[in-house]
Amino acid sequence: MIKVDIFKKNGNIVKIEMDGHSGYSESDDIVCASASSVAFAMANGIENVANVKFGYETGDGYLLIVLPDDLNKDEQDRTNVLTETFVLFIKELESQYPANVQVTELEV
Repeated sequence: MIKVDIFKKNGNIVKIEMDGHSGYSESDDIVCASASSVAFAMANGIENVANVKFGYETGDGYLLIVLPDDLNKDEQDRTNVLTETFVLFIKELESQYPANVQVTELEV
């Protein structure tokens, strides 16, 4: 199962941790491919479109994104568009594949 933990502070996403494999299929795992694609699209958008540098860690079935806590309003707004779009997509994936994706939102 892919577990996605979304950490928010004052309504803004500050950290996203995605861990695991969906187990949907051994060969053509569309759930894992979908989750990975949207996560890396978000990360690339934050860095290359919103022009915000952030901390990250990757591994087999693992992605951690930690956003800076000193973003100005414009940077925060641009980042929010990308992170909230990710959340909408990953929650939809969870609703379609509840045995394969679990999303948890936490206020920190």
